[in-house]
Amino acid sequence: MKKVTGSFYYRIFKNVFSIGLRVYYKNISVSGFEKFPVNNPVMTVSNHPTGLMDVFLAAYHVKRQIKFTAAGGLFKDKLQAAFLTNLGAIPLYRHKDTPDEMDKNMDSFENCFQELENGGAIGFYPEGTSHPEPWVNPIKTGAARIALQAEERNNFNLDLIIVPIGINSLNPGAFRDSAFVKFGNPISLKKYQTSYKNNAVEAVDKLTGEIRKEMESCTFHITHDSLLNLFDDFQIVGLDDIKRDNKSLNNKVEKFYSIIKILQDKISQNENTLKIEKINSLENKTSDLKQKMQKFALIDHPFCGIKSILRFFYSFIISLLGFPVVLVATLVNILPFIAAKKLGRKIAGKDISLIPAARLMAGVVIYLLYYLFLFIIVGINTGIINSIVISSSLIVGGYLTLWYWEVLKSLSMVSKKIYYWITNRKEINELIALRVKILNDLNGLLES
Repeated sequence: MKKVTGSFYYRIFKNVFSIGLRVYYKNISVSGFEKFPVNNPVMTVSNHPTGLMDVFLAAYHVKRQIKFTAAGGLFKDKLQAAFLTNLGAIPLYRHKDTPDEMDKNMDSFENCFQELENGGAIGFYPEGTSHPEPWVNPIKTGAARIALQAEERNNFNLDLIIVPIGINSLNPGAFRDSAFVKFGNPISLKKYQTSYKNNAVEAVDKLTGEIRKEMESCTFHITHDSLLNLFDDFQIVGLDDIKRDNKSLNNKVEKFYSIIKILQDKISQNENTLKIEKINSLENKTSDLKQKMQKFALIDHPFCGIKSILRFFYSFIISLLGFPVVLVATLVNILPFIAAKKLGRKIAGKDISLIPAARLMAGVVIYLLYYLFLFIIVGINTGIINSIVISSSLIVGGYLTLWYWEVLKSLSMVSKKIYYWITNRKEINELIALRVKILNDLNGLLES
């Protein structure tokens, strides 16, 4: 039987791709990381909104190596299989994907048991497939079965801990989006010892239910139709003016998570009719605001007085001062950027969920080779010191270019807001008043 390997490659991979993650995402925040065990064998269970990118986001915060399970179908390609195996991935074979290879699961399960018995960490995605919707799909029993079987093999002295992890974003997998990684309450298996010995199937189902409940608590997990509509419309309304518990939530996704969870609690209080009516009313107002904003092609909330004017001048000055530098950086970095985008799409093939991770991996490799090539060429012609200075400035310039294009988009949008405020002041003022009403209603709901 082939052992799971890959700690050396994993460390290199994690360090290199952590840099890529910080470029790909505008902001990554984490909560509850202190709950992750230091010494116990660990099984992580996570939702699966963005394919392989979920692995990167979870591993990004954890110092220990997590040997994630992966669909057996991903191991059909020899090059891809070698890459995954060297990172310590454990294949799990599903009947719908690889019906002729189900017998290989015996080796995979044994690898899981041995890894846990050696005090390691294994990552599972109990939903089975990747999906971008902001809820947790019904989960499979595989993670619970393997966890309980591992404890049974060790007379329930393994002290295995299951850690739920929620991967949250507003536009899963989108370049320059923000992400919020939520570590949930650890689940100890000792309390299942008696029930598992008495009725293994019932214990597996009970543990699966607890895993699902904890996964739901770590993610948006929106099940109410009005809340689902609000989730989409809130991005247009803008929640910058909402303050939660005097706590600074700099990551927009984390703020959305906090607000959505509070509203869900309001609904779940015996299906509170009054709260549901207020949420439905709020949904109607946000829908009305969205439709009226579409008339002006505005993608976020309308003119905000002096704040919009100050933002306009800030963006305008930055765009002027930064143009020469960004022009050079763009010309230097545009080819590897396009190449990484196209190669990532080709690597992902028909699996759309793999596109973000494939583009990230392609980008990291292409840019490393590209900058190494520039470093060598410049070094040969100008010397090592000049090569270091020039190569470093190009790398910094490439990152600044990403920020600069966001400034330009901001300039374009705020200019449009000011223009409409001048030429259609009555309608824009109505939109502003409606947004204020929405925020007041939302604050009232959150505080009630």
